[in-house]
Amino acid sequence: MNVPLEIELKLALPPAQAAAFVRRMARRRSVPLEQDLVTLYFDTPDVALSAAGLALRLRRSGRRWVQTLKTEGERAGGLSRRVEFEMAVKRGALDWSRFPPEARACVPEVLRGTLAPAFETHFHRTVWQVRGHGGAQIEVALDVGEVRAGERREPLCEIELELKAGHADALFALALDWADTFDCLPLDTSKAERGARLARGAASAPAKAAPLRLDPHMSVEAGFAATVQHCLAQFQANLPGVLSPLGDPRPHAGAGAETEYVHQARVALRRLRAALRLYRKACALPEPLLDGLRTLVAVLGPARDWDVLCEETLPAIAPHTHDSAAWMAGMQVLEAQRRTVHAGMREALAAARPGSWLLAMQRWLQQHGWRQVPKPQRLAQTSPLVELARRALRRGQRRVMAGARAFPSLAAAQRHALRIAIKRQRYAVEFFEPLFPARRQVPYLAALRRLQDGLGRCNDAHVGAALLQGAGPVPAPMAAFACGWLAAVAAGCGGDATATELKIFVKLRSYW
Repeated sequence: MNVPLEIELKLALPPAQAAAFVRRMARRRSVPLEQDLVTLYFDTPDVALSAAGLALRLRRSGRRWVQTLKTEGERAGGLSRRVEFEMAVKRGALDWSRFPPEARACVPEVLRGTLAPAFETHFHRTVWQVRGHGGAQIEVALDVGEVRAGERREPLCEIELELKAGHADALFALALDWADTFDCLPLDTSKAERGARLARGAASAPAKAAPLRLDPHMSVEAGFAATVQHCLAQFQANLPGVLSPLGDPRPHAGAGAETEYVHQARVALRRLRAALRLYRKACALPEPLLDGLRTLVAVLGPARDWDVLCEETLPAIAPHTHDSAAWMAGMQVLEAQRRTVHAGMREALAAARPGSWLLAMQRWLQQHGWRQVPKPQRLAQTSPLVELARRALRRGQRRVMAGARAFPSLAAAQRHALRIAIKRQRYAVEFFEPLFPARRQVPYLAALRRLQDGLGRCNDAHVGAALLQGAGPVPAPMAAFACGWLAAVAAGCGGDATATELKIFVKLRSYW
C-alpha cells in the first residue's frame, strides 16, 4: 500500500485581509467551492495523541462525514510533510475498521476506548484549484472561523496550500506573492495543536531556543541547514507576539510576555547571525537575504533596549531612591517613550515584510541554495561537521582568551567587543553541543554564561544611561540618581568579580 503523504504550506492571514484575498483569487477565474465545516477532535484524558504528534478528527460537511488521522511528519517555515489517512464514514462516529492497518498501528487498541471529543473547530472554507509554478496542481483553501474548547474560543484565519501534483517549490512561489500583498506569516501550528492547547487552558508563551539536533555523521551542509532552520523556527514562533501592540491583552498571554517575545525574537536572529558566521567558509547566504536579516535585527534593537531599561535596570534601582514621587513621574515619561518606540518597531517590522523573508529563507533552504557557493572550503573526510565545529570553537576560544588576559587594560569599547566574542562562543558551544560529550562541556558553558551575564550588566548600564540622557522631561532627581547608579555599575565591571570569573575561564581546558 502507498502511504498517503500530505504536502502543505500554511499561512496565517490577518482577518482584515480575508475579503481582499478572496477578491484576488477571483481574478484567477477558478470557480471556488465553499463549505461550512465542523470538525471534532479526539484525544485521551491525558492528551496522549497530541503528545505523540497525532491528530484524530471527525469532520462534517453537510451530511457527509470524514474521519482523518494525521501524523507528526516534518514541519518548517509553514511547509509540512506528513502522512494522512482519510476516508468517509457512514455515521458521525469513528470507525476504526475503515482505517488501514498502518493507521491503526499509530493508535494502540488499548487507547482507543479512552478516546473522547476534546475540542472542535467551526469555520467557513473556500477552496480554489489553481496551477502553480512549473505546472504544479495546488489546492488553495481559506479557512475563517474559530477553535472551540468548552467555553474557550480562539479565532482562526489561515490559508492552506496543498500540493496535489508537482514540486513543493510551487507552493513557495504562491506564498511569497501573497505574503508581500497580504502580510501573511508562515504558520507551523496546526488547528489540532491550537485546539489541544485551548482545551488544556495552557497559556501561549514566548519561545526559547529548543535543543538543536546534530549528528557527527551529518554532512556540513546538513548541519548548516539544521542550524539555520533551528534559528528560524524560534524567530517565527515569536513573531506574532512581537507584532502585537505593547500592553494589549492577547488570549492566554502571560504577564510581561509582550517584551519577552521581542527578546526571544532578537535572540533568534542573533543566533542565526552567529550560525552564519560559523559556517561562512562552507555555506553562504545570498546578499538579499542577508540584507533582510540585518534590517530585522536593527528594527528589534531599540525596543529591546527600552524594555531592559524599564523592566529590569530601573526596577532594580527604584528601592534605593529617596524621592519616590519624582521616580514615579519619571517612570511615566519613560514608559510613554517605550510605547512610542514599540509602535515604531511594529511599523518598521511590518514594512520589512518578515513573512516574506521567512518564506524566502525556507525556499532557499529547500532548494539547497548554498550549493551555488563557489569554491567551498575543503574539510576533513572523517566527520567533516565535527572538524568544522572544532575549528570554529578554537577560533572563538582564541578571541575570548586574548580579551580575558588583557582585560584590566581594555577600554570600554574593547570590553564590549569581548562581551560579543563571549556571546558568539556561547552560541557556538550550544549549537555544537550534540557533537561532543556533554559532561565535559558543562563547566565551560557555565563559565561563558556567567561572563556574558556580568559583562551584559555593564552594557545595560551604558545603554540605559544613554537612553535616560536622550529621553523626554524626566524629573532631575530621578535622572541624576539613576545615571549616578548606572555609572557606578559600569565602573565596577572591571572589579574583582569579573576578574575572578575571567581567571577561572582562562584555566579551563578545552573539551573539543
